[in-house]
Amino acid sequence: MSFRNPSINSVSISGNIVRDAEINHVGDANTPVTTITVAHNQRYKAKDGKWQETVSFIDVEVWGPLAEREDYYKKGVPVIVEGILKGNQWKDKEGKSHSKVIVRASKVHVLVYPDKESKEDK
Repeated sequence: MSFRNPSINSVSISGNIVRDAEINHVGDANTPVTTITVAHNQRYKAKDGKWQETVSFIDVEVWGPLAEREDYYKKGVPVIVEGILKGNQWKDKEGKSHSKVIVRASKVHVLVYPDKESKEDK
């Protein structure tokens, strides 16, 4: 009997975007990619019975047509992100290895759309 390990890679997170997104275009096809950072607050009850809160900052890559919605990806906007975990590895200028796990988004649900009105119009 052989054991088959299922390959599942799925993640959903909710939180607020921590800074305005900027779109870049990469590769020969000039593919749009936007990186956003989502702050996810986790509440829990500590041993002393008091509520505590921790914050995790999660980097999210958004590719293709979803990336071109960068005017919705503004600081403070609440979102739900669905996607997969992706590991990135690189070496810095000194040759030191680094790694980071990010979310590659397949869907970004914007929960509150930012005002289209500019600050100058107020």
